[in-house]
Amino acid sequence: MTQANFTVRVALVGYTGLLGDIVRQAIKEAPDLVLVEQLTTPGPDLDLLPVDADFILWNEADETRIAEWLKGLTHRHSPRVLATLSDGQQAALWELTPHRIELGALSPATLVDTIRGSWADRP
Repeated sequence: MTQANFTVRVALVGYTGLLGDIVRQAIKEAPDLVLVEQLTTPGPDLDLLPVDADFILWNEADETRIAEWLKGLTHRHSPRVLATLSDGQQAALWELTPHRIELGALSPATLVDTIRGSWADRP
């Protein structure tokens, strides 16, 4: 895959341990992705609004919280959220609509391709 002509700012929520290491390494190796923030866990009041990222990876996400959080955004554009579940065995992509896309098992290549592909088709 060739390098894209854009940079995607990525934030991580709840990525620790081995899965966190794998995800951070996948982002580091992709020249068009930059890790801008890492949060251990979101607060109980969905306090992610200050995150300045184009794409958020949210580990062990409560998908109802993602939908609520996306509905509450008032930014010019909202980030897309890739939610991983079961230690990365399942993943889903969320958009402001909210719109959920099944991704199946997540690998480093799938992670990077999903970020690139979903960001490239933004208006």
